[in-house]
Amino acid sequence: MPERAGIWKTTKLSFNERPNESFTLRYRDPIEALKSLWKDPQLSPEMVFAGRKIFSDETLKNQIFTEMYTAKWWHILQVSTLPTGPPFLLLISA
Repeated sequence: MPERAGIWKTTKLSFNERPNESFTLRYRDPIEALKSLWKDPQLSPEMVFAGRKIFSDETLKNQIFTEMYTAKWWHILQVSTLPTGPPFLLLISA
């Protein structure tokens, strides 16, 4: 993740059930990180915002599922009636 994705923040977590343990959580503002990814000229051409149906041949009988955007649930979600407001966004980071 490039530096333009925002500054790193650090938070310590501890739980009453485990008083002798603490955990360090490091993170960046997710909105700034998303903005950074969308502005990246190397990544933006590869981003997919709509489902796609891919078939093995012209008969349209054998659908190929290779990526999340080729899944049936993605298409169903996009054509379904959703509440008004911000659009659905699914982000997976590897």
